[in-house]
Amino acid sequence: MIQRKQTIYLFFCIICFIICAVAPLGSLIPEGMGVASVVNSIGVVDGDSGALSYPYFALPVFFLALNVFWSLAIIFMYKNRKTQALNCYIQLAAILVEVIVCCALVYYTSIDAKELSFRPGFALCTPIIAMIFLLLAHKGIMDDERLVRAADRIR
Repeated sequence: MIQRKQTIYLFFCIICFIICAVAPLGSLIPEGMGVASVVNSIGVVDGDSGALSYPYFALPVFFLALNVFWSLAIIFMYKNRKTQALNCYIQLAAILVEVIVCCALVYYTSIDAKELSFRPGFALCTPIIAMIFLLLAHKGIMDDERLVRAADRIR
């Protein structure tokens, strides 16, 4: 049952994590004249000099990589649907922690940068979209489990 709809949802979940790791999370725009700094998953790239600052942003990258490999592992747990469904819920909790860490880092970055306003990017929303895909995958897994139980009952 590897080619079921939950595999597609988990694949979309992986794509969301990759987009979040690669795309900018937002930008810090100066109040007056100046070039905006870009906030990535790795750190903040200064608009003027291009230097990378705030290297503690490696924590979200770790969570993103963990979630990508975890989603791949969930895809290949198709023989044990109960474990697959349980891992979906555990990964939802991990994504929630990742969202809290990303928001906290962006918040503390914008506090440190005086006279700058933060404009969020699309990549900041992709973990939430991944959570929706993960919930849809869990629903597909449970539907398959109900289908198998109904077929066993008929026999």
